[in-house]
Amino acid sequence: MFTEHVHSRAQARDTSRMKVLSAAEDLFVRHGFASTTIRQIAASAAVSVGTVMAVADKNGLLVEIFDRKIASIQPSPYDAPIAQDPAAEIIDILGSFVRFFAAQPDLARAYTAILVGGKHPSVIFAELTGVLIKQVSDVLTRAGHPATNASATARIMHRAYLGEVFIWAGQGNSKPDSTLTELEKTVRYLVNGKVA
Repeated sequence: MFTEHVHSRAQARDTSRMKVLSAAEDLFVRHGFASTTIRQIAASAAVSVGTVMAVADKNGLLVEIFDRKIASIQPSPYDAPIAQDPAAEIIDILGSFVRFFAAQPDLARAYTAILVGGKHPSVIFAELTGVLIKQVSDVLTRAGHPATNASATARIMHRAYLGEVFIWAGQGNSKPDSTLTELEKTVRYLVNGKVA
């Protein structure tokens, strides 16, 4: 009987958490991150302000919402034949995240600003680093690069990708296409030794 009570409380807490996250996402998308208040989120989720704050503050809510979305587009590892155009494969892997950020630029910029602030670290962003470096390194290895060089080059490409995303986030008027173009130049240079 005691375990049933504890289980039902945990289930109610999870349900409230999902309501808060869903309401926050909806309001952030419709009204913008800056314009949305914790009170509005509480009212939309039909919970108290305290319940919202028990989930996270506004910045923490955005980080969790974006982390969940990023996790859903994380590329899955695969066995593929020798890379015919390794640069194109790598651009495809990294470009999916640039396109994701570009789909909701205001929220993406708020998310990156929160991450740079350091108070709300992103677990998925940290995990994704390892996944992306491994996948890029695998593409390079399949293309004939020695494993040690492939790993080092993958790390450089990942940092270039992060740099381009954060530069884009810091410039309110820049277009994601230019970010992808710059990323492609860097990747092609690192893969082929020249800009195509």
